[in-house]
Amino acid sequence: MGSSLGQQLAKSHQVIIGSRDSAKAKAVAAAIKGATGADYSTAARNCDSAIIAIPFSAIDLVSSLAYELSGKLVISIINPMKFEKGTAFYGLERGSAAEMLAAKLPRSRVATAFNNITAGFFKKPGGSRLDIVVAADSKETFDETAGIVRSIPNLRPMYAGPLSEAQIVERITPMMLNLAKRNETGSLAIRFVSQKE
Repeated sequence: MGSSLGQQLAKSHQVIIGSRDSAKAKAVAAAIKGATGADYSTAARNCDSAIIAIPFSAIDLVSSLAYELSGKLVISIINPMKFEKGTAFYGLERGSAAEMLAAKLPRSRVATAFNNITAGFFKKPGGSRLDIVVAADSKETFDETAGIVRSIPNLRPMYAGPLSEAQIVERITPMMLNLAKRNETGSLAIRFVSQKE
């Protein structure tokens, strides 16, 4: 998902791909026109905003980037999930990955977004009109995140409220995976239909 987002964002932004292994980051970036690759620390230091696309099991490593990400927008797309007998479950009893991230990055503006979309939707010709649910503790942080969401064609940001709502946003993902499997639909994404439409 991280490289797919990077590919989309590189069309209108300068993108730095980060990895613990800078050689791996550079290899991924080489496949994305205009992108560069670097180790996590260098990428965090040189970015204006960051998208954290790592497994939940690796979330503790973000603490080491608190200084480099100070004062910056940080978007979490982390979904804490576990699988039992082919069924997806939410991996936390309370709270959310985004709130955990915010606690590790106290001087950053943290939002959650892109949690409920799979990389496959970016590969469809023309794309689908989809909604991206965003939780953030201030409207200003939402607006900043929404600008990044809107820079990808056919994506509409929807404000879910404060970061405490991130647990609901993250919980939607295992439900969607289970729906897709049980109903044999292929990957699912979200579009809310308004009475005004």
